[in-house]
Formats: sequence, structure tokens, C-alpha cells
Amino acid sequence: MKSLSLKSGLVILLVATLGCSSGQQQVPPDAAQVTEQSAPAPTATSLPAVALSTATSVPTATPEPIAALFPVTIENCGITFTYEKPMERAVTMNQHVTELMLALGLQDRMLGTAYIDDFILPEFLDAYDSIEVLAEEYPSREVLLNVEPDFVFGGFGSAFSDENAGSQQSLKDLGINSYLTHAVCDEGPDSMEDVYADIIDIGAIAGVPERAAALVASIKDDLSEIKSAIGGEGELVRTFLYDSGDDAPYTSVCCGMITHLIESAGGKNIFDDVEGRWTSVSWEEVIARDPEVIILTEAVWSTAAEKIELLNNNPVLSEISAVRNVRFVELRFSSLVPGIRNATAIKLIAEELYPDKFP
Repeated sequence: MKSLSLKSGLVILLVATLGCSSGQQQVPPDAAQVTEQSAPAPTATSLPAVALSTATSVPTATPEPIAALFPVTIENCGITFTYEKPMERAVTMNQHVTELMLALGLQDRMLGTAYIDDFILPEFLDAYDSIEVLAEEYPSREVLLNVEPDFVFGGFGSAFSDENAGSQQSLKDLGINSYLTHAVCDEGPDSMEDVYADIIDIGAIAGVPERAAALVASIKDDLSEIKSAIGGEGELVRTFLYDSGDDAPYTSVCCGMITHLIESAGGKNIFDDVEGRWTSVSWEEVIARDPEVIILTEAVWSTAAEKIELLNNNPVLSEISAVRNVRFVELRFSSLVPGIRNATAIKLIAEELYPDKFP
């Protein structure tokens, strides 16, 4: 058991249990349709479902009367939305935004969810099972409109494509407010600031700003502890994210959330000089940059075990420093996109990059 634990897990658990019941069995979507950002080996560092702490949680402020918090105006992706009252009939269109809503204890405001990449965090499962799953992937616009939502929350731009929910403006024209994650709307590199902005905005839209502020404060405390444990000395550890692909590995580059997670853990993404968020690179480039640690995406479309087998069985790839020294970190795909799992992901990466600092 590592000595450094995350407090935000307990805060999330406390607000998520405000109203739960069990029911449905969750099933991940078809592997071929999941990638959008575009049994594990016992020697690898494997991601637990969540790191919960028994430490005291961040206290929440006394809630203000709901009426005093509205109207609320939110600017999102260049569109201005005005909320005269809290959202009451929300639909979430991707896993990381579903879990953000559940982390704020908003399951009673959610009439539908869609597109789960892997598995819902265990502390949210009862709450998740109380909500209707509208589609295994994205619901059609017809299915979405039939449930009469007043709010649609998307995690990727594809949620609001013409083939799916339709544009945010088209929904607004029908009187339906919407929100697309800050990282997708922004042009700059992804960071935890995007996650904080989403939490604060959703807290305002739901009329629970005190919960949102407490969750952000708790995550910041967690990251401060990790930063203190790492310290600021020494050379950054060369790190590579291997998502999928046998002949040409698919990886995160300059401006994706993975680079920020690696840097927050005290590492350096070996492809941080490549523009964009996700791209395919060559194995020759990976070998030349010789990562000391490899992060492996654990996903239904490409398991960590499959990737470890490929690396170990290839005589050239097996000579990469990370492979030779068995330095792997396994992280679920939903931990690698901007959301509430990011602090746990940073901690898992930091533990492998600096094992002597996390006894």
C-alpha cells in the first residue's frame, strides 16, 4: 500500500451517495468504435479502480438558497447559455462527463447517459445504475429529443455532430442548453485547469457551487501532496504513452491531457514536440527517444497485456529502456481524458517515475 493517498476520492464518494439505487449491468461499447481523441503482466503498475482515502474530507460551504444563485450565464464554445433555474433533465454523452456529474451527486438530475469507454468507478456504480442508458454509443438525435432533456453534456466534439445530438446551437434553438468540455472548446494545451473549469461550470448550472468548489479544492490538495513528494530536483523521466497499434503506435503528443499528466508527475512526454493531441508515430522514433517509462492504455480495443506481449516479443522493441527494466504504468482510457480520474492517474504515473519517493 502506498503511503500517499488521495483525499478527493472520499469527497467524491460522499457527494455521490446522496441518492443511489442498483440495477443495470454496464457493458463497454464495441471496441472498434471507442477511440476518439482521436490479464495484465504482474510486473506492471496496474491502475486500481480508484484510490480512496480515509482521511477527513474537505468541508463544504453552507448552500445558498437555490433561487439566489440564478439566473446563471455560461459561455461555452462561443455560445452564450442562460439558465433561469438548475438543470433538471440532463443527458451525459461520454463516460468522463457522466462521472463528473456523479462526483457532484447529481444523479437525481440525470435522465440518461451514453457511451461508456470501460467501466464506471465502483463508488458511482449504484448511482449510475439508477439512470437509463440511452445508447451503447451515442444516441441518435431522435432518441435524445424523445426523452426531452433540458441539458446535454458532451465530453468530445463528436457528441454534437450532425449524426448524433446535432450542434449545440441547433439544440439551443430548441430550448435545450448544452455544455462541451472546456478542453475541447479551448485551443490551448489540455490541463487540470480545464477540469476545474468544467467542475465549477457544472456546479453553477446545477445550483451546487459549494460541492463544485469543495471537489476542486480537494483535487488541488491531492496534486499538491504529489508535487511535494516528487520535489523539484533531478532530470525529468522520459515517458511514452502507448495507446494502441502494432505497426505504428498511437500516442498522445504536445497538447493532449496525457502530456500534462506526465509533466505533473515529474516526467517528460518524449513526443511533446509534436503538434496536436493524438497521432501515430513510428517505432523507429520511439526507439530513438528511448523512453524510461511506458504508460499503457488499458482499453477494450487494446489491452495492456497485449501491448506488453508485443514489446517483450520483439527483439528490437525489447531493448527499449522501459521494456528492459519493466517500467510500465497501466491506465484506463477514461483516466487519460480531462476528468475527475486525472489526479489518481498522476499519482500512479509518479509512483512509477519516482518509486523511492512513494514508499
